[in-house]
Amino acid sequence: MCGICGIVDFETAPLRSSVEAMNCALAHRGPDMGGIEEFQACVLGHRRLSILDLSEAARQPMVLSERGIALVFNGEIYNFQTLRTWLQKKGYVFKTNSDSEVLLALYAEKQEGMLEDLNGMFSFAIWDDERKRLFLARDRLGKKPLYYYSSHGRLSFSSELYSLGQDPSAPQGISEQALFQYFLYDFIPAPQTIFSGVAKLPAGHRAFFDRDGLRIERYWTPPLPDAPQEYSQACEALQELLENSVKLRLISDVPLGAFLSGGIDSTLISALVARQATHRVKTFSIGFPGTSHDESKWSQMAAKYLRTDHREFSSSLDVEFIFPRMIRHFGEPFGDSSALPTWHLARQTRQEVTVALSGDGGDELFGGYDRYLARRLQSCYEVLPKALRGRFIEPLIEKLPETTDYYGTSTIKKLKLFLRACARLQEEPLALVPRTFSQDQASRLTGVAYRPDEDACLSIARQYIGLEPVTAMMLTDIQTYLAEDILTKVDRMAMAHSLEVRCPLLDYRVVELACRMPLSFKLKRGRTKRILRDAAKPYVPPSILTRPKYGFQIPLGEWLKGKLRPWAQSMLFDASHQLLDREFIAALWDEHQHGRCDHAHRLWLILIFQEWYNQYRG
Repeated sequence: MCGICGIVDFETAPLRSSVEAMNCALAHRGPDMGGIEEFQACVLGHRRLSILDLSEAARQPMVLSERGIALVFNGEIYNFQTLRTWLQKKGYVFKTNSDSEVLLALYAEKQEGMLEDLNGMFSFAIWDDERKRLFLARDRLGKKPLYYYSSHGRLSFSSELYSLGQDPSAPQGISEQALFQYFLYDFIPAPQTIFSGVAKLPAGHRAFFDRDGLRIERYWTPPLPDAPQEYSQACEALQELLENSVKLRLISDVPLGAFLSGGIDSTLISALVARQATHRVKTFSIGFPGTSHDESKWSQMAAKYLRTDHREFSSSLDVEFIFPRMIRHFGEPFGDSSALPTWHLARQTRQEVTVALSGDGGDELFGGYDRYLARRLQSCYEVLPKALRGRFIEPLIEKLPETTDYYGTSTIKKLKLFLRACARLQEEPLALVPRTFSQDQASRLTGVAYRPDEDACLSIARQYIGLEPVTAMMLTDIQTYLAEDILTKVDRMAMAHSLEVRCPLLDYRVVELACRMPLSFKLKRGRTKRILRDAAKPYVPPSILTRPKYGFQIPLGEWLKGKLRPWAQSMLFDASHQLLDREFIAALWDEHQHGRCDHAHRLWLILIFQEWYNQYRG
């Protein structure tokens, strides 16, 4: 796991000093080594977090001088040993035991065709000096980030936005469309960023930059459900793939552990790690005692059952300290409040291990979210007379007061979320990704004219018109919410502390198997994650397989009424800009403080933007 950056300029020789500044801003991603490699039209930078082959020989940028190619690589190639053996049979001689050298040799052999052979998480750049071409690629699911800016024969790229901003040529103007979408989704969907002209390379894409300009291609997309399979065979295939996926992710030359919240996904992964590891596995979790958000009893139960060496960290988060540092690592507004506990968990975990396995991806692949069940219920609800819904049911439910409890334990919150999702999908059938602010609310808050034709979330959903509604929602989630929220959060918060996180459930073979399954394998009679629960039975205790689902959330609503109230009030109302409607913010704040509605998440998005803007302006 590392940080990469570079500049290609066909008009003027790129400045080494600019790449050095970009590389310095990535030091947290790679504290062990750093390097710069110069060519006539290209300068590459790299920061290394040593995981495989800790020797100096594995330093990057890595150059294959006889072929005139150089690599900077962020991530892990889990099948590198198999690829290495195949390349050796073709005559390649290796000087290190690193996956980076295998990646470089594979490009020499297959060029851009190499991507289909890779099982891993990655973003990388390869400069081909003979062809005077830069090749960029990002892994299928988007676990590793890649930002770029291209203009007039010049391209700069980096693993993080703050680093890219060290290039004096990178634009700094705010994109109004991106700002609007942030308040809709909590994140800014690829390829957009908060800066006009700066882009993310989307997951599953590759790019080529030469004198003819920039060309971007999609090389992978989630497969659609196939013809019906035998359920028992699919369950066995899933078990075999998960065992192999975990085995591949245990290859490491540094200490390794696992996150264990006590949910189905993390317990399954921790169980598979414990079965295959040669030592007692260290597991890690965070608790919020005394709140409806607390999972401590489940993580302790799982750890006892699996006999892991478990660490549970307290929830005493210094929000005011973490807040600005967290936002700097995202580089743009990012509103998922679970980034806070993820930061704390990563910081504590890094004190004992360098690599942690996680259960991310299980909900999106196997139907774990309540909104998938709610999508099925929507058609039943819409059978009711419109007058009954619009005049009685909906006004009555909207008037009900909300507590700050976790939504999974609040019937009122669930009902309100259901009705808002119904209204959203009636207004825009492609609006499959959850929204924090409605379109009308975001318009009032920002004053921005939203352009739906430029919304990547809608564009992706449009590909699945005609599919069964829940299947369409899940496929859209994999390419939007999973990539741009969940995986972005985990990468930035873990790498802020030089911690590598590996996700066995997101092995592309597991993803493709899950996507090809019929929906009945995942949801049946109100039961979520049906096949994953059944596949987990040999490894996970029954009490955890049947427990209620909790999201990885913090008691934010309670905090904004209590210990964070003075700080939040100052942040919300002492802003130096006029980009957001202050009257609208005041109304949200008042309703939240008086218990009429839990606006914690909406207020959090505004707080994030205020702090980001202060850093950006500074």
